[in-house]
Amino acid sequence: MTINNYSEEFKKNAVQQLLLPGTAGLTATARKLDISSSTLFYWREKYANYSSMKKSKEVKNWTSEKKLDAVIKTAAMTEEDLGKFLRANGLHSSDLESFKKELIAAIPSRGRPRLDPEVIELRKEVKALSSDLKRKDAALAEYSARVILLKKSHEIWGTKEDDE
Repeated sequence: MTINNYSEEFKKNAVQQLLLPGTAGLTATARKLDISSSTLFYWREKYANYSSMKKSKEVKNWTSEKKLDAVIKTAAMTEEDLGKFLRANGLHSSDLESFKKELIAAIPSRGRPRLDPEVIELRKEVKALSSDLKRKDAALAEYSARVILLKKSHEIWGTKEDDE
């Protein structure tokens, strides 16, 4: 069993390589660097919290304009430049993805906008009330016609009281 003493610089660089976007993963990076994956895992836990790699607390407070600017700037960057940008700004590649999703969600979609559920309920109620009104108008018209016919029949034939 050999004990390797790696320099702090080597350990930090290994963790930085692991944190680069597009990295295959912990095991693949460990194989590439010829170290055990458990060692790299330990280093990641230990060194990923350094300020150069630490996720900025300010990310939550970024404005939409700043997020859009970051997405635009990083869109055409090479992987190496992207890694430098992310480390310099205290970001992770997942932050950029969430920025993109957030910005896309803010863009209004094409087509008809969704109706408010309250508007839908009110439309149903109006439809029910108008059909009820039509039914009552028809019943009233029928009753009026019967009354008129009854009056005319009384004029023509008279009432039963006239016969007596």
